[in-house]
Amino acid sequence: MENKNKKSFKRWILPVVVLVIAVVLIVNHYTVRQVWCNLFSPTLPLDETTDWNGGKVYEHLPYGTDSEAQYIDLYVPDVEGGAPLFVLIHGGGFAFNDAQSRQAQFMYRYFRDHGFACASVDYRLSTEAAYPAATCDVKAAVRFLCHNAAEYGINAEHIAVWGESAGGYLASMVALSAPEAFSDTLCIGETESARFPMPAFDALVDYYGCIDFVTQRGNFAEEGLVSWLPAVANSWANEVLDGYGSLEEFWMRKDFADWGDEEKIESSPLHRAMRQENQNPGLRTLIIHGDADITVSHLQSVELYEALKANGEDVTLKLVPECKHADDRLFTDEFLGEVEAFLKQR
Repeated sequence: MENKNKKSFKRWILPVVVLVIAVVLIVNHYTVRQVWCNLFSPTLPLDETTDWNGGKVYEHLPYGTDSEAQYIDLYVPDVEGGAPLFVLIHGGGFAFNDAQSRQAQFMYRYFRDHGFACASVDYRLSTEAAYPAATCDVKAAVRFLCHNAAEYGINAEHIAVWGESAGGYLASMVALSAPEAFSDTLCIGETESARFPMPAFDALVDYYGCIDFVTQRGNFAEEGLVSWLPAVANSWANEVLDGYGSLEEFWMRKDFADWGDEEKIESSPLHRAMRQENQNPGLRTLIIHGDADITVSHLQSVELYEALKANGEDVTLKLVPECKHADDRLFTDEFLGEVEAFLKQR
């Protein structure tokens, strides 16, 4: 019986090995590597406690009156002279998540304990309002925070902004656009004829943001990734697309084929970087992206880096090997310590 089992094992093991090799050769090694990194990335535990004794907490602090989504979760540590402001913008393809997303929590839990006033901004999702509502909301939130900085114990002389994925796009748009751009949303205390000043930022931290809706459509092919993999990996978004082909098209409420040249340019942080629209001459930028990302290609970050570098901007790009989209390893204390060091290099 034992010999019979061994012979049976030998009969089927060879075809399986041949099949696996064939799949690898057909798909290509790069795609296999990306799939492996996405399937087997480690997960960090997230502290679920809500108590914090390091300062003041302002939950669901409204900054606008157009939507219930226009609020800030603000954490202000007890710092003499006021804590520097760190604006956090969650991701989610413009259609999902809120100010308490997993990634936003990693950020504010670390940085509030390291002396930063962390403002996790919620904004109108694409399921509620089309482009450019989210960008306008974030700018309104920043104006509100800076106008009321003294009341909340914030040092508005030093402001940094961080975002991940769609939030990385929004953070880049906010930091790189002119002060008057995307000012359609009124924050509390403003009127149509009297807006609060839009402050300049010390630093932009972009975590794997989509930077240009035009170029990103071909980035994965440039990488050598098979075309069906990103579609399969991001099929979770199909429930909200309402017939549109992508989250970006749903946000714009227009099929990509119908976008005009002006829409393609005006919706692009990359084009703003290329034409030197940067409202912050002293802005320092840190771009972080995992090279195994199959949601937003790391080439998006390379393009932004190259555009800013060509303009003489102070920009650093960190491509992290084998890290997927929203990889927990980008939020370890050790990794966030590097981000902290960057923010303190004024």
